[in-house]
Amino acid sequence: MNRYLFCLLIVSVFFTGSTYAQLNNKSASADTSKTKKTPPPAKKDTLPETGVAVSPSTLRFNAKPGTIQTKTIKITNDTRKSYTFQLSFQDYGPGADGESDAAISKYAQFALSKYTVISPTVVEIGPRQAKTISVTIDIPPGDSMAVSMWTNLDIDQVLDREQLEVPNLSKNTVGMGVKNTFGFAVHMYQNPPNVTISSVEISSMKFIKKTDKAPNKLLMQANNTGTGIGYCMYYLEITNLVNGKQNQLKVKQFAIFPGYKKEFSFDIPPELDKGPYSAMAVLDFGNKEELQTAEIEFNIE
Repeated sequence: MNRYLFCLLIVSVFFTGSTYAQLNNKSASADTSKTKKTPPPAKKDTLPETGVAVSPSTLRFNAKPGTIQTKTIKITNDTRKSYTFQLSFQDYGPGADGESDAAISKYAQFALSKYTVISPTVVEIGPRQAKTISVTIDIPPGDSMAVSMWTNLDIDQVLDREQLEVPNLSKNTVGMGVKNTFGFAVHMYQNPPNVTISSVEISSMKFIKKTDKAPNKLLMQANNTGTGIGYCMYYLEITNLVNGKQNQLKVKQFAIFPGYKKEFSFDIPPELDKGPYSAMAVLDFGNKEELQTAEIEFNIE
């Protein structure tokens, strides 16, 4: 073979191989670009919103003096929004009439907040999230600490304060803004083991005739003669004295503090026929052997 032809053949093969490699690289690049996947769009939240909830609504402690006890509460945000809450305490006691509640200092004997620690005190909860809050009571030692105490744990929504825009602003203009917020109250009770919690009695029952603004009512008053917080359930059974038909009103729960009296109102169902009735109140105050009852007769006109 001619040397000149042989050189041309080598050069041709060299350029053909380079071109083939470049084509392969371009093909590989093209294939790679085809296999890249864009992330799927965020899934839209279409679940129903049931709101914000706190559970449980009551914390019952039974710590001995000189001991520590911890319980938890859970805040659940089942909405599409984020919320921020501030946690604080509100101590209270019997009012001047012995029935209504009145705010008291945290240094009062029965104020539980001074021995309570919560963590965290500010909670931010995102959409569809829940947070657990630790509530710890640390009761000092000593016989004087062997008493019942109580408080409310308030959970209040926090909103950022926005700048108030007042139209036609002048030096004599007064502006006011209102923001709607919401909150919860968790009842906290501390009953040390030595206190008496089953000394609750029904002291009176009354029938109140209906008016233009209110239906017929039955009023029941209970007294706690013990040294501890009484946890009670109560209900009413109403009997028609003509036909014997009975109606039981909804069972309710309440806590009554030592030395405290409390009055309860029951609306009598408006669909009851006219005529004579008797009502029996049943109060379960935690005594395994005894229930408190009281009975009254009245007439629906």
